[in-house]
Amino acid sequence: MSKISNVSRRDFLKGSGAFVLGAMVPMAATAGPGNLFPSPATDAFSPNLYLSIANDGLVTVTSHRSEMGQGIRTAIAQIVADELNADWSRVQVGQAPGDKAYGDQNTDGSQSIRLFYDILRNAGATARMMLLEAGAKHLGAPVEECFVENHQVLHINSDNRADFGELAAIAASMPVPRNVAFKNADQHRYIGKPMSHVDIDDILDGKGTYGADVRRPHMVYAVIKHPPVLGAQATTMADVSPQPGFIGIEVLEQPAGAPLFNPVGGIAVIANDTHTAMRIADGLNVEWSASENDKFDSTALSQAMRNAVNKPGDAVFDQGKIDRALSRKGKFVEAVYETPFLSHAPMEPPCAVAEIVDGHCHVWGPLQNPQGTRSDVARWLKVDESKVTVDTTLLGGAFGRKSKPDFAIEAVELARRLERPVKVIWTREDDIQHDYYHAASAQYHKAKLGRNGLPEAWLQRTAFPSISTTFAAEALKPAEFELEMGFTNIPYRVRHQRFEATGVKPGVRIGWMRSVCNIFHSFSCNVFVDEMATAARRNPIDYRLALLGKSKHRFKVPGLQPPEGHEMDIARIRNVIERVRDLSTFDKARPDGHGLGFAVHHSFRSYVATVIEASVEDGNVKVHNAWVSLDCGTYINPDTCRAQMEGAVVFGLSLAQMGEITMTDGRVNQSNFHDYPVLRMPECPDIEVDLVASTALPAGVGEPGVPPVAPALINAIYAASGNRIRSLPIKSVV
Repeated sequence: MSKISNVSRRDFLKGSGAFVLGAMVPMAATAGPGNLFPSPATDAFSPNLYLSIANDGLVTVTSHRSEMGQGIRTAIAQIVADELNADWSRVQVGQAPGDKAYGDQNTDGSQSIRLFYDILRNAGATARMMLLEAGAKHLGAPVEECFVENHQVLHINSDNRADFGELAAIAASMPVPRNVAFKNADQHRYIGKPMSHVDIDDILDGKGTYGADVRRPHMVYAVIKHPPVLGAQATTMADVSPQPGFIGIEVLEQPAGAPLFNPVGGIAVIANDTHTAMRIADGLNVEWSASENDKFDSTALSQAMRNAVNKPGDAVFDQGKIDRALSRKGKFVEAVYETPFLSHAPMEPPCAVAEIVDGHCHVWGPLQNPQGTRSDVARWLKVDESKVTVDTTLLGGAFGRKSKPDFAIEAVELARRLERPVKVIWTREDDIQHDYYHAASAQYHKAKLGRNGLPEAWLQRTAFPSISTTFAAEALKPAEFELEMGFTNIPYRVRHQRFEATGVKPGVRIGWMRSVCNIFHSFSCNVFVDEMATAARRNPIDYRLALLGKSKHRFKVPGLQPPEGHEMDIARIRNVIERVRDLSTFDKARPDGHGLGFAVHHSFRSYVATVIEASVEDGNVKVHNAWVSLDCGTYINPDTCRAQMEGAVVFGLSLAQMGEITMTDGRVNQSNFHDYPVLRMPECPDIEVDLVASTALPAGVGEPGVPPVAPALINAIYAASGNRIRSLPIKSVV
């Protein structure tokens, strides 16, 4: 064993023969990036960041958000091209680098369209007005006698017309209008219409560029053996014998303090190919230092959270006299609900390429937040952001994991040391055992029912390790935005009501995952409402409608407030409830052993109601059907909206039935899809999605379909078997 005495020093094992001198490094051509990074033609008309028109009329729409299968590149192009009145067949989509000029680039929180709908419309409408002015000048006609249609400016009183390509140079000289009028909804050609994703052909025939597809000349490959426990450092390791393809070893330290998005450290194996690097990394015999997380145990954490919710926490909302109301005699419903740690487990594990030339760092990878990555890389290298370029490839799934660029910083650090391009590849085991995990949780609910069966007093408590702990070592309490996710913003108000929250310390990195805290808050609230309905002997949907009461159209929630125009709307909640009731024929009798479960949830400014049909036989659960009603306000591509709801059902059922990450002595017990499985095609139910046509402001689509799935399934299992499950994942139905 070689002692690692200075883990920041390069070539620390050079004297032991672990560094192969004179290793052959093949020349590698840069992967053709398909249409991710098209080069705009010279003399193009570029009135803004999101749009350019070449002299041949080709329109390039720039997507500043990352594509991970959710169709955002297509949606952005639909919005811009619609307001531009462009010919869709002459539109291509380019990918923006990480740059503050584009505004928020974090493709997270289901807010890409919500934040940029009007900005993108303005980009297209501005170009349309400038082309109209240019066309009138070119045709020698008054502007009021011209109009823009299908990539041309036409004169009303003649057959004269001019293509966008003819007008690009002229339009470039026109002043940019300060105010432009948007098209009316009935004039839309692309917005609100089903459109095939712009990347679909490249993806299907293998031309799409993912992180692993990027090649650079003289590039080497790195696979990192990460420490088994968060905070541990490599101390000694067995020597690695010289062998074909092996270049050397580098040691990475984890910086002290909160995890942030820094690397977790470990031993990087550098090789000429991925296979060699993986094989050697897998066989490394490394001894690790002690860590403060050595004794972390997920079972003990679960008990700590149960203890936490069985006593008062920090009150974040309190009305009426809850203690007095709960001390009186009456009919009570009381329960504790628990959910485990979860891993993102995208199909594409993290990977990134970094290259540093003449002090400038270039990073390529499947990154959800290229702008944030650029800032993190600049901080790591201690250089100005102008010295860093970040390009985003296609993402093979992400669910929030790839907004944390620790893997990209690993590539940057190795490229700095080796002075050549480096591709870092994570294995599936790396991904599952060194994730930013979705927090485990516990919730406690207690209600006193009145004579009408509705709660007159309701106490709610939640406990979980906060995402804040990733950013501050001393953090403990749940953040306000975490509580706003299905806890403080439930749509039910009773006379005596209190919300309490408690934070607990994690022994792993905590991060946001698709739907974040809505997952466990929706689970506990929706199942508890069903339990109250059962106690009141009421139909669960009728009970919810009664519980919503005669609230005003807009419902003010405590705590963090929604953006203007996105206030909770009780009428919209009622609407999706009634629509999914009809869609599923909820009140129709089902065969013996079958049951229907219902749940409704408001998240990411959208409203989703879900019904699941499940059967239970010999303790085994089979999900047969799922019905979803989605109100996301104004939508761009209905096919994408339905696909996201279908994916949410599969994602949500996977978590509810099989999703669980456990830790023993600080180590994650799961490693791959054999012990952290996801739903397979034969296990998926038939899914029917109802999409509400709306003129309301655009809201989220990628995440809001997930939260109602687990509680709808649990309620269906109860309807089918009479067994109530309060802890996920579903172990068995006895």
